[in-house]
Amino acid sequence: MTLSLQHTSAFRHFLKYALFALLIMLGGTCHAQESTEKDTEIHQGLSDTENVEETTEISLLTCAPGHEIHRLYGHSALRIRTQESDWAVNFGWFSFNTPNFVMKFILGLTDYSAAWQTMGIFLNDFCREEMGVTEQCLDLTPAESRKIREALWKVMEEDGYKTYDIPIRSSYGPNLQEQILGAQWTYRYNFLYDNCTTRVVDAIRWALQSEGEDLIFPNLKNSGQTVTQRQMIHDFTGQSPWYELGQDLMLGPETDEVHSLYNMASTWQNWIEGKKRQPKDEAPNFLPMYALQIFENAYIRDAEGHMRPLVKETTNLTPFLQRKADHPVIPLTPTMAGWLVLALTALVSFGEWKARKNSSDARLQRAWRIWGNALDITLWTVMGCTGVILTILTGWSAHPAVDTNWLTWLFCPAFLLAIIWRCCSQGGDRTVACVTLAAATFTVICRFCGLQWIPAAVLLFAVATAIRAAMALARNVQTTGARPAWKSWGTWCFILVYAVLQLISLRVF
Repeated sequence: MTLSLQHTSAFRHFLKYALFALLIMLGGTCHAQESTEKDTEIHQGLSDTENVEETTEISLLTCAPGHEIHRLYGHSALRIRTQESDWAVNFGWFSFNTPNFVMKFILGLTDYSAAWQTMGIFLNDFCREEMGVTEQCLDLTPAESRKIREALWKVMEEDGYKTYDIPIRSSYGPNLQEQILGAQWTYRYNFLYDNCTTRVVDAIRWALQSEGEDLIFPNLKNSGQTVTQRQMIHDFTGQSPWYELGQDLMLGPETDEVHSLYNMASTWQNWIEGKKRQPKDEAPNFLPMYALQIFENAYIRDAEGHMRPLVKETTNLTPFLQRKADHPVIPLTPTMAGWLVLALTALVSFGEWKARKNSSDARLQRAWRIWGNALDITLWTVMGCTGVILTILTGWSAHPAVDTNWLTWLFCPAFLLAIIWRCCSQGGDRTVACVTLAAATFTVICRFCGLQWIPAAVLLFAVATAIRAAMALARNVQTTGARPAWKSWGTWCFILVYAVLQLISLRVF
């Protein structure tokens, strides 16, 4: 949902591999050549609102989802067109070169800004990404159009802006000189409640209310259609199943709350003339394609009760665009991987059990014990490393909908200690098995009791860990001469670490 002109290979690599599970609706970087010669001329042209009241036209621009991970959700912007100029205004401008970007990104401290682009550079950017652009021309009064134009320009003027000249290669002569005006202020980006779509939608609502008109949705009110934020996200991640799994691992039960489309469209946050927004209530997010559909069902009601459609004309600005079909990058889906892990776990566990019953063949027992240990260490490594990410998010991140996550019971960094206990503490190993079995059981309960959506791959993984935990308990019961669990230092150490990490995830500290 963000503006992107040119992506560095490092950024793409970062998005796809290093932190794909943390990539929640963020966008690309912007690189352009700065210009200092035309600021005065542009300022005068945009600030002069005399004689343009009747010719200012406001449109909502919706860009279809793209192929890249950070483009999966599309993008929203406003088109401001007069007789003298034609600009796309969006709130998806940020720089990957921001100091400490990665750490800020993980902790949910990513800042975005606003940018004005000439329509040439806007269309060129998204056409290169095969993202079709739909324009909804809004039936606003001249006063409302002027208010939106002035308010958005005031945002640019508040802390100044930089001008970038962008040459676009033309097939019919010299290169076209397009421009971008990048604001020098930032706002704290919130991918569910304060993003490129919510900002432009709220600007429209603010202009209507300032003129005594309301935005209403009678068709949505009568439909009674409901949706959760997680379902909205899934609408755009079907072709990226591993990214979808990463999203589901991070997002907690807040995204599983059911909202009606009518309430979602009707709830808005107060727009202040400037760069800040004053939240009224946290409302479900507007994804770009949802905003497009909602606007098609929107009406403007004036003070006298007369109604007119909000959208007077819808136009596909890229009819020539031929989008290539999306195909999963990895043929192996998370669910398939889950079944493979479960099948391998069942096979190794059955072989280990059969070998233990056949006590006469020591070499066979040792071979299956080695396979069992290798599988346990692999499962604990996955649980612990995933738990590191989830603990950071739930404990310290400012990202929305991640402060509570019941998956931290199963995915906890404490399981990395289980590798040590397997080697040097019989009681600690037994304790890990008990905790693992309880965590896996609780994960399944969460899914079927509606506490939180749990992906099928995670459910299969939980069953696999439960099988291995049961095998570990059975092995310890059969072992003679083992120290009682309550006398083992591994038991108390693991319980303490596990408890502290759970308290961190609940933000008790």
